[in-house]
Amino acid sequence: MQRYSKGWIIILMGVLFLVAACASQQPLVTMGHAKGEIAVAVTASTFKFDPNNIKAFKGDVLVVKLQNVSDSGHNFTVKDPLGQTVQNVTLPSKETVEVKITLSETGTYEFYCDKPFHSTFGMKGQIIVVQEP
Repeated sequence: MQRYSKGWIIILMGVLFLVAACASQQPLVTMGHAKGEIAVAVTASTFKFDPNNIKAFKGDVLVVKLQNVSDSGHNFTVKDPLGQTVQNVTLPSKETVEVKITLSETGTYEFYCDKPFHSTFGMKGQIIVVQEP
């Protein structure tokens, strides 16, 4: 069995930290206010949702059309501003899934892939819900 020195372990941890630090929020995508259903297309790829920073309005139903373009399966989990899971769906490889999210509260709805280490490496985002204008 091969043993690794502390130096290699520290280097590996540093690389993992840099990869996680590079995963940042994209520019904010503001959805129009339709007082009903609003569609947004989101692409799931290797360790990334695009877009991952969405603004919408309280009372709308966000219809998220998730296209998984990667060769591996993913997941789309959404938590409301109180931390309660409101959606949790499987995203099979090379498939598209539609998810409806009722935006009943203002605040930040966090979303992420719940597969091991996927959110750590950047597969996460947010939906910022505000009062209607």
